[in-house]
Amino acid sequence: MTTQDRPFDPTHTLVLTTSGDATAEASATAAAVGAVLDHADAVTLHLDPGALASDHPELAEQLRAAAEQVDDGVLRASVDRVREPLAALLDLTDVHRFVTLERLDASRDGRRLLHYVPDHTTFEVDATAAEGVVDAVSRAVADEPAGLLPTAVLADWYADGTRYELAPPSLCVDGATCFGLGALDRVAFDDAARTVRLTWATGDGLLATAGELLGPNRPERFEFDSPNRYADVADAFETVADALEVEKAGRR
Repeated sequence: MTTQDRPFDPTHTLVLTTSGDATAEASATAAAVGAVLDHADAVTLHLDPGALASDHPELAEQLRAAAEQVDDGVLRASVDRVREPLAALLDLTDVHRFVTLERLDASRDGRRLLHYVPDHTTFEVDATAAEGVVDAVSRAVADEPAGLLPTAVLADWYADGTRYELAPPSLCVDGATCFGLGALDRVAFDDAARTVRLTWATGDGLLATAGELLGPNRPERFEFDSPNRYADVADAFETVADALEVEKAGRR
């Protein structure tokens, strides 16, 4: 069974709070990938070296030389051989970082510990595949606009007949619409009124504006009758706020 065939059950996900800033996103993800590679021995790249060569011929050649082509558009290499040119690729802020590089998987002893899809900002880690990898990634992004959170459902609840699920990297509504937690700007807690209030970043540019006008509204206020349910949801949002360094009000 190859690395690609093995089941992958991620335990953590990286949430970016860059608001579409390509430079900041490149810095954060490069730091996170680098931390994972410290615990990996092989990488598989879904990459188009020809497209990369159109703007970065030297880098494309370095990647070709460091890796073995195992399928059309799929390269595999040991971490030691590919680390330097891969770091250069991840530092790019043009389209090649998230279009030419379609996917990156890192493994250790044949077991996958990272699944990264740049164009979808999907960055998932399996903490059980390598001891210490989650702590390493968390440290690596401590000064970056990003945070590592469990992929588990942190809290779920009903309000006015609508089901909400706080499951990084998103807050989902009725299992149909999900809002990325990277846009969370502030969380306010009112323990006395058992209320959680959310403030979201509006984003920049035409696409962000169109999405806000055409799409469903992001949830902004939750009020709970049950003190236990409020405590569970508030604790979950506090976990998210701490990991993403989101402003908090009304709690420690």
